[in-house]
Amino acid sequence: MSVNIRPERLVAVLALSVAVAGLLLPFKVSAATPVDTTPQAVTIPSLPYPQSGLRKRLASMGKPVPPVDESLQDDIPGQYFPPQNDDAKNIGEHPAVVALPDCDGSFPDDWVRILQSHGMGVLLISPNEAHPSQAYCSEGSLEAPKHGLTYWAFDAISALHYLVGIDDIDPERVAIFGYGYGAGAAQLAIYRKGHAKHFDHHFRTLVGLRPQCMSEMDNFVPSLLIGLKDDPFNPPAWCHWRMDRDLLPGRSNVSFEVIESGEIIEKQATRRTLSVESSAVIVTMVTEFLSKMGMAGDSSRN
Repeated sequence: MSVNIRPERLVAVLALSVAVAGLLLPFKVSAATPVDTTPQAVTIPSLPYPQSGLRKRLASMGKPVPPVDESLQDDIPGQYFPPQNDDAKNIGEHPAVVALPDCDGSFPDDWVRILQSHGMGVLLISPNEAHPSQAYCSEGSLEAPKHGLTYWAFDAISALHYLVGIDDIDPERVAIFGYGYGAGAAQLAIYRKGHAKHFDHHFRTLVGLRPQCMSEMDNFVPSLLIGLKDDPFNPPAWCHWRMDRDLLPGRSNVSFEVIESGEIIEKQATRRTLSVESSAVIVTMVTEFLSKMGMAGDSSRN
């Protein structure tokens, strides 16, 4: 059966089709456009160093106040890696992570990609370049931890405030992820009695991989620490000691998992990343924890 359409109606139908196609075309192009995940070199300005209670008391009494180490006020170099998840990138505010490297400046590339793929921006900072005066990989002890940890923790807090000022990042969903020595510094960045108490913005949560547990664990947000059995550089025993020592009322939960590495690491003489660090077991453990903490890569507030 044939259908006859009057010319004027056919013109109207064609015009409507063109208009609808014009409306839909931009959305199709946008969806096909790849997300730019090229890392961006950034310079993070240091926050003003907070005045301690002792300094305030000295000033109120008219006594001289010792000067602050000027190197604490140096700008911090870093690299920002945008999220790879199209939805997280395109629909609004997304979560982000401040990444703290090991004492030699290394951070696993795999973990940058993993966090990106879960819709998180990653700001990898380089405190060892901002404060090169100390040999951060030299030996320390539980009784006398290296003061460099406080430098790095303060740099991380400065990086947090830098991210909070970026429009497409959710200021309520910025976590900290520390690796090795950086995990020890990260713990100080969430310490209830540390520098963080002087500032308005706090990290949402913490993940520490192969953590060097030489920092206080009286935290104001939950954390997940993952150690490797027989790790000669970051012994799990240090974390157990700290957790037992810092069990104080009101402390947020610290989860500590020790994983069998399957590699002979107790005889290693140099630091290197291990394949187990990005194994399915650890990736699942970390991503599920971050999701539980509200770090899912979308624009909704959790």
